[in-house]
Amino acid sequence: MLRHELNDFLLRAGGHIGYGIRPSARGRGLATWALQSVLVKAPALGLRKVLVTCGDSNLASARVIEKAGGVLEDVRETELGLTRRYWITP
Repeated sequence: MLRHELNDFLLRAGGHIGYGIRPSARGRGLATWALQSVLVKAPALGLRKVLVTCGDSNLASARVIEKAGGVLEDVRETELGLTRRYWITP
């Protein structure tokens, strides 16, 4: 899912892009494929940087985001718990 703009909650904890992979399909590169597929659409929407977040303990998602060029801005307490916030320039 690619969100065109961020409200206050999405800026704190949700980001521009959201994805989820069912447990039985994890470890097959699907999250990497999904994130990269959505990132290429961001510039057409005028998004020069996109925010992607994950839970602090979700190391697999953090690796996916970092592999896509994500730069960690911070880890903060949000409504969802500790959240890693990454910015990606598509």
